Amino acid sequence: MQIEKTDEKLIDLKKLCELLLVKGIASAKKWCEQANIKIIEVGNKMVVSKFLVDIELDRHLVKNLKKRYPTKWIELYKCYKDKDHIGYLSLLEDGDIDSTQISHRVTPISERAKRLANS
Repeated sequence: MQIEKTDEKLIDLKKLCELLLVKGIASAKKWCEQANIKIIEVGNKMVVSKFLVDIELDRHLVKNLKKRYPTKWIELYKCYKDKDHIGYLSLLEDGDIDSTQISHRVTPISERAKRLANS
């Protein structure tokens, strides 16, 4: 019973390679080092915390959601975690989501550009 629970919490480096789409264990070790995820030796296997790996993989998604949808990113992330595609799409279709505003106004920086803009 305890082995099954441990198996759910830890992921070996071979499976991590598959998850990260990298070829070698050295690449997975380097990724773990860059992400500050400690590699643990259990018996003859090298394993890492599945929870920490999941967090690190979701980090980029969360940054993107925060940037694009600052008022609804939490709800969108919950839909992603729950695999609620319809809920995700319905949140995107709501009119009150803040979208990134694009400014067509250009502010000149140099003196020459300022004179040209004012002429």
